[in-house]
Amino acid sequence: MMIKRALLLLFFLGNMALATAQQTQMVNVGDHSLEMIQAGTGEYTVIFESGFGTDYKVWGNVASEVMNTNQVLLYSRAGTGKSEPNPKPQTLEQAVQDLSTLIEKANLKAPFILVGHSYGAFIIRGYAALNPEKVKGLVFVDPAHEKLMQELKKIDHAKAVKDVELQNSFMPDRFKQENELINQIFEKAALPDFGKLPQVPAVVLTSVQKRANPEMFLHEPKGVEVWRRLHNEFFSQFTSGAHVVTANSGHNIHREEPELVINAINQVVQAAAKEKARQEYEAKMTALEDKLHRASALLSKRKEQHAEALVFDALKSSGFGERAINSLAYQQLGNPQRTAVATLIFKYNTIHYAGSANAFDSYGEALLQQGKLKQAEQQFNKAIELATAANDASTLKNSQKNLEKISQLKKSR
Repeated sequence: MMIKRALLLLFFLGNMALATAQQTQMVNVGDHSLEMIQAGTGEYTVIFESGFGTDYKVWGNVASEVMNTNQVLLYSRAGTGKSEPNPKPQTLEQAVQDLSTLIEKANLKAPFILVGHSYGAFIIRGYAALNPEKVKGLVFVDPAHEKLMQELKKIDHAKAVKDVELQNSFMPDRFKQENELINQIFEKAALPDFGKLPQVPAVVLTSVQKRANPEMFLHEPKGVEVWRRLHNEFFSQFTSGAHVVTANSGHNIHREEPELVINAINQVVQAAAKEKARQEYEAKMTALEDKLHRASALLSKRKEQHAEALVFDALKSSGFGERAINSLAYQQLGNPQRTAVATLIFKYNTIHYAGSANAFDSYGEALLQQGKLKQAEQQFNKAIELATAANDASTLKNSQKNLEKISQLKKSR
């Protein structure tokens, strides 16, 4: 009893936080209006899709945390909460269309992280497949699976059918038509052909909570095992993310263990941000490599000034720091055809990081490799001066050794 009261208090406080953040709005999506609430700030917008027959408030204690670091969008589907019923049959395709229209009317800008509970998982799958460029992460909270009834019937056909009949008997009149449309999906064991899901970070949360006296076959050990297996198979299509199994909450994980959903969302957002950074880095490197290749061609034509200007501009545009540029230069130095380009990159560092002993030491090594002993000697002497002032023993020792190499080379000539 105390646990239930604590959960109710958390749920109440979560909804209070959302209500304080911003009042709901009614947004027209064609021939009906949906209630919606937006809150929070951040690069990503987390869009919540509720389970069948529930409104946006079920996400209160999750969204109130997520909105501290992200934008959030919550809404009630047609016929739930204050949203108007859809005068047309509320098919899955129509639910996906409503979400698309709502996002457009709300002027939401990608990237999106979609979170779907139960039947809501079907809707976010449809939207993500149709808009792969906008969706950068997916969180499935005990998601419905289209092959569930098919698999349950293979084990015990009579019990599976009884599950459907029992669920239908509990269905309020206002949801019966939509429920029948969903039952048709389970009968076909397939969703409408929305296309493939984007390959983005994903987390699947699965409840395997045991029940003392299960009313439904789905909640018996064999039914729970089917549920877990289907979730595992579903998650296997993703190359990044996690499949989290909990026995501490029932189907409404977001209400009983909200921290699991919050952590899943944070994990997906962080993974999406990391992937974005990787893509941006690769784009920068591709653009930089193109300019370095052109600079190499200019050097082969003895157009040193043009090549230097091109390299310097490319490095400045890259936004890379001294260490990254130094590492890039050594990579180029390892290619005999890029030695001259590497030398220009090292030179850039001595100009833009004039207080760095390592920059001058590295530049000297490139010049030494080309046999330009006098110029190399100048760089090593400068490196020794800076290293001495900065108590940089490592660079000091390296530059002194390089000066000794130059001395020996001069004697051997």
